Amino acid sequence: MTGVSSNARVGKIAILIPVFNAGPLLRETMLSASKANLPGESYEIVISDNASSDGSTSGIPNADPQGAPITVHRNSANLGRVENWNCALEYAEQMGFSYAMVLMAGDVLTDTTVIALRDRMAELGAVLGMASYQVVDETLRPLRIARRIRCRNGLDFTVAPARFLAQFLATGAMLYGPLGANLYRIDGSARLRFNPADPTHTDQLATALFAQAANRPIVYLDRPISCWRERPQRFHSTMTSSQRLNDDFRVIEHACSAAGVRPDYGRIRATLLLRTLVGSRGNLHRALHQVREATGGRLLSLSWLTRLALRQFQHHTPWLAET
Repeated sequence: MTGVSSNARVGKIAILIPVFNAGPLLRETMLSASKANLPGESYEIVISDNASSDGSTSGIPNADPQGAPITVHRNSANLGRVENWNCALEYAEQMGFSYAMVLMAGDVLTDTTVIALRDRMAELGAVLGMASYQVVDETLRPLRIARRIRCRNGLDFTVAPARFLAQFLATGAMLYGPLGANLYRIDGSARLRFNPADPTHTDQLATALFAQAANRPIVYLDRPISCWRERPQRFHSTMTSSQRLNDDFRVIEHACSAAGVRPDYGRIRATLLLRTLVGSRGNLHRALHQVREATGGRLLSLSWLTRLALRQFQHHTPWLAET
């Protein structure tokens, strides 16, 4: 560990990189903050190595080119993918950071948007900051901007967590992930922890429950904060569309129940149908069957389906924030 005192980390961002045999992708991710020109005093790199055997965490320097300290924690055994996320969070809390974001090996920061997001969160007392992100291929060639939300009165908005959940998750929108497009305030009473028994969707559910427990504002910036690398080795690439639907629906019901928000099942089915139609290349019969199997019902809101499709066409996202 470095000799930096915990007081010196107040207001700083811990860029958490949980890894296992990450190979050369680790250094690419580790150096992305300096390449994005983040001020060296605004962040530190914290690597949680899950007992890698490929030597990827050997010879890591004590600081990056911006002078930001780099700390490597090595687990004595492989604790599992999601438990290693929790290890990284625990390290950041113990080290006294105010903020944390999680970058998976291969993903990189785009520019200084994360600093703008942190400053906006500090100004408004927010515990969760969200932004759009860029999807890139394995060579980092841009494929598309994943614009999560659009606000009626501008690019950015702030909203209470219950209202955010009611507007989006309760109508079928899975907007709490990916982790690399979120910034968390970790020095409060609420603790962000992920469930190793739920490796496919714990990022979504844990983020929703964390925001609810903290009961502080959520900030959204409609600027790409990071690049999400599209690779066949990523965990979610092993899931079928039916598995995704089933787990999405489970997360929606769980989070809504915890927040005391009633899910709008007609809109949820319409949302899931629209997404499944894209995945099934327009096969309506197949998409309807999968949505009915996942949700246990048949009725859906055609007006909501039409509204989402029009928004997608007009704004490149079906999700419009009412603040």
